[in-house]
This record gives sequence, C-alpha cells and structure tokens, in this order.
Amino acid sequence: LELVYSDIEIDTDDELCPRCNAYMTDDEVVEGWSHDDSQDYTTQCPHCMMKFVPHFCVQSTSHSFVGSRGPASPLLCERLSPWVLQKELRSVMGDRKGIEELLSPEWRERETKNAVLWWNLVLSFMRYRFPFSFLLQGSFETNLIAPTPEDVAL
Repeated sequence: LELVYSDIEIDTDDELCPRCNAYMTDDEVVEGWSHDDSQDYTTQCPHCMMKFVPHFCVQSTSHSFVGSRGPASPLLCERLSPWVLQKELRSVMGDRKGIEELLSPEWRERETKNAVLWWNLVLSFMRYRFPFSFLLQGSFETNLIAPTPEDVAL
C-alpha cells in the first residue's frame, strides 16, 4: 500500500494488552482470535490470556483524509477477525447495492463503521497477499489505479 500511496500508513504492531501491558505483534493478535466465531470481536493475549478488542491505526498526510477526530487525524479502527468481517460485510452488502456500494469513497465517508469495515478489508487482503488495488479505485487524490465503476463507460 505504501508503495502506491506513500502518504498512507497502517500500524498493526502496537497492540498493548490492557492487563499485562505486553506489546503484541500482528501475528499474536491473529493467533488470539476464536476461529469460526463471527460473534467474538476479541483476541487473546498470549502472555496473560486476557481477551480484549484489538485495534489498528490508519494515518495519512493527505489533507482530505478524515480520521477519528476529523480531517488530518489518524483513524482508529477495531481489528476484526475474518469471520466477524465476513458477517459484517454480508450485513452491509445485503441491504445495499452490493460491492459497488462498498467500493464507493462516499460509502466510507458516511459512517465511521463503514470506514472501519473497509480498512479491515484492505488489511485482510494485504495480510493474506490477495490483490487489493480494486478496493482503492477512485479513493485518493493520486489516481494511479483504475477509475471508479461509474467513471467507466459501458
């Protein structure tokens, strides 16, 4: 992501356990998820076994980036397991226009929850090394990838 959009950074390695104050790596957060449980939003600390909701941070130097505290601030996101993310995305896509709505920058700007889902999707695609450039189309000032679907003449 940083190669295409150098002004964006996703930080997943600064998770601190609220009980024992141990720093957890991205791999430890992932290993602490309950497998196949779409109702469990927590991870488990490998040091003290406490369950808590993990977070990650998205930052950008772009003036148009809107974070948790408004323009030009970082966006703090809950980290979702693949099972929770799938459940949440199915819920969103079921009552809207599907993937086209999800790819729309306006959809992400409507609610913080939408932005959190979208950044979790980008993060999951990056972690498992899936192509993700289609998720970024039309999203940023640097238009190095395909235009949004409505920009393409059919």
